Amino acid sequence: MNRVLPMIKAELLKLRKRRGLFWFSLFLSAGSVIVANVFLAAYHAGDPAKYGPAGGTQGFTSSLNLFALVGALAAVVVGATAGAQDVGSGVFRSLVSTGQSRIRIALVRIPGALLMLLPMLALGFGFELIAAFTLADGTPTPDAGTVLTAAGWLFAVAVLNVTVALGLAALLRARGTAIGILIAWQVAAGRALEHVAALGSLRALISSVSLDRFLPGAQDTIRLNRVDTVTVTLWAAIAVVVAWIAVATVLGAWRTATQDA
Repeated sequence: MNRVLPMIKAELLKLRKRRGLFWFSLFLSAGSVIVANVFLAAYHAGDPAKYGPAGGTQGFTSSLNLFALVGALAAVVVGATAGAQDVGSGVFRSLVSTGQSRIRIALVRIPGALLMLLPMLALGFGFELIAAFTLADGTPTPDAGTVLTAAGWLFAVAVLNVTVALGLAALLRARGTAIGILIAWQVAAGRALEHVAALGSLRALISSVSLDRFLPGAQDTIRLNRVDTVTVTLWAAIAVVVAWIAVATVLGAWRTATQDA
């Protein structure tokens, strides 16, 4: 343990030193929330009959759609950077020469990346929570159960996307390629497969579908569109998310353990 903690801190430091990555991730995680609420509040002030308040329970739950996109994107960028930066910067040989286990080198990247990302997402979530109460304009505000469930869902989004991006980048030894593949999956391929009715219950294996089961108010029946649904129990959703994380972690660790220094 006394060796692991310094290694995790070193991974975090390497990521934080990348100023472009830091500020881009911070804007996605927190800045975008502020910008969105400013625009929504302005629309509501200009035409309250047409545009609802930015806050309240409705505004808070609607904001989760934004977090699903920007939170996942920030997680992908941070995770892919963590997974490929040692090879890309040419320091992997030096790390191996220290005598540290290659598996350990691979695994400490995960907490390092999460320590970079999670505080940013927590900041953005805090801004949204403030907006939910201060911009409610007399409408109901989210209760504690809704807030805690949303926080748990956002944590799951972050952990899943960080680990998958990290594992894929380590496997491919390429940050940009991993980011491109996962962005395409997030915004196009994964969502498109959700609407392929012929896949039936197999669509529960799609990461975004299982993550939706963790949303506030979600039931075992997940509605994919107006007429199409898929059944995903809470335990099944947990199993799918854990499987995605495990497979990505194993592949990334295997690649790190076997690649040439």
